[in-house]
Amino acid sequence: MDIDIEQCRENDKIKDIISKSGLSIKHIKLLLRVSDVIYINAINYNVQVSDDLVTILLLSSKPENKMGLFNITSLAIVLNRIKDIERDYEEMETWCQIENDVMKVELKIQTT
Repeated sequence: MDIDIEQCRENDKIKDIISKSGLSIKHIKLLLRVSDVIYINAINYNVQVSDDLVTILLLSSKPENKMGLFNITSLAIVLNRIKDIERDYEEMETWCQIENDVMKVELKIQTT
């Protein structure tokens, strides 16, 4: 996934990507909640939606903006919110991995 730095700094661009993803309204609302918690916790991030797989790249915490440098409290809040959503909605599965100083969170949404 390419990292568009301008997109990462503008929450409205990311919300537009989520809104136009073609997912159901229910899942779009869930992803917008995740987007809000990431933004509120001052984390630079990027989103890609491909069919039923959503990839969220968590890049860094603001204001440092150094790739791979996170405020641990903010990161914990974001990951807990994602875990809560996964627990509440059986059709969602999540995976998380570190790749090139970036935290990659994948959400698979079962649409059937």
